[in-house]
Amino acid sequence: MGKHIKRRTALTTALCAPLVIGRRATAAERSITVGIYTGSQGDVVRKQIIPPFEAKFKCKVYTTQGVTLEQVALMRTTRDNPKYSVMFIDDIGVELAKREGLIEKLPRDQIPNLERVLNRFIFFDGHGAAFAVSAAGLCYNTATGKALASYGELWDPRLRGRFLMETPKSTQSLFLLIAAVTLETGKPYTETQYMIEQAWPKMAALKPNVLSLFESPSTVMQVADGQADIAGIFYSKTVYPYAVKGVPVDMCFPREGAFVGINCLTLVRNAPDRELGIAFINHMLDPGTQQLLAEATLTAPAISGLEFKPEVSKYLAYPEAKMDEMQIFMPDWAFLNPLRSRLIERYNQVFSA
Repeated sequence: MGKHIKRRTALTTALCAPLVIGRRATAAERSITVGIYTGSQGDVVRKQIIPPFEAKFKCKVYTTQGVTLEQVALMRTTRDNPKYSVMFIDDIGVELAKREGLIEKLPRDQIPNLERVLNRFIFFDGHGAAFAVSAAGLCYNTATGKALASYGELWDPRLRGRFLMETPKSTQSLFLLIAAVTLETGKPYTETQYMIEQAWPKMAALKPNVLSLFESPSTVMQVADGQADIAGIFYSKTVYPYAVKGVPVDMCFPREGAFVGINCLTLVRNAPDRELGIAFINHMLDPGTQQLLAEATLTAPAISGLEFKPEVSKYLAYPEAKMDEMQIFMPDWAFLNPLRSRLIERYNQVFSA
């Protein structure tokens, strides 16, 4: 093989590799690579949570940033030669990764802080544990509008061309389908998730009220600017940082019940320096870390026993009694995941026609 071909191959490999943040470790230095989330949460993890861990364990933690399906894809491509020790993925991704053998069961005896995690946030036979929880609902303008009492109001003629709807590619798009079936049948989410493919007549009737589909979290500002009356389904961690800054937006969680986005910790199967990865998971679940993360990102912690000032607690689906009051619903991803590609295709057909 010629030298120019070798150079081209090396360049292609470099371009395809995820961006790893951090300096190169020395030969004697322990290190792990962790796949974290993008956005403000990722910044808090890199700048405030990782440095104390590195100091305590005299190691280096490298990070790449992504979203759940990207993280799962990275684990697939490195399955035979794992590069990651810990991967942040949502509960929907835990089901996928467990089914494909990409992650291992979290060793409870080596993760003391796992005992602090609320039982509802241990997923798929212990293959994932939540570390941040964000309620999911609708965003509205507090200066010009009001909270929706029911998802059924999305179909009201007064909202014709005034609803910004989340792209079908997002997890939240499935939540709206479940809500639509609940409106039609009067049954709770726990039942209508298994009837999700009955949503399409109701969703077709929503089309006149849909201004456009969106992907960017910054769409919150279109509601604040009066370009739309309602947008969603959003995760509260996206909307509340704007509200804290004085932007006239807020979340509402209609009476049918609140959905939820759950950020989880997973241990990659055959992870490099597995023990250090386990220690990092324990560090993420430490009460001090959980308090810091909740206050910085306005996401609820996954462990019990924490207290927050009123100016923070009003934004959190916490403590557990408040979750129950909000009727927090967590889907059966083992049932829904195999349907997802077909549901996205049908979504596109309905809203592109």
